[in-house]
Amino acid sequence: MTISCKLRLLLARANVERAKEGLPPLSLRRLAQESGVSLSVLAALHRGQSRRVDYTTIDQLLNYFNRYFGVTVNDLLTWEHTLQDEVPLTLDASRGHAT
Repeated sequence: MTISCKLRLLLARANVERAKEGLPPLSLRRLAQESGVSLSVLAALHRGQSRRVDYTTIDQLLNYFNRYFGVTVNDLLTWEHTLQDEVPLTLDASRGHAT
């Protein structure tokens, strides 16, 4: 899969910020409680085993991590283009556009 979640990195960054403030590290359980995202979803994202993520989950995580530092979708999700993902375009002469 060429899309992956960088939750592990965001959690580490948040824990650095929390350490600076003298707060205990943020666990997945606490993140679930405070962000509203279920623990099972967070665990799957953290392990890189999730196959899909809904918009609400993305929104909740971005809102949560923005408490500590500026975060965008690009900080949470990454897409890597691979050659095997390329789909050759063919020109449909009867329609005059690529298909």
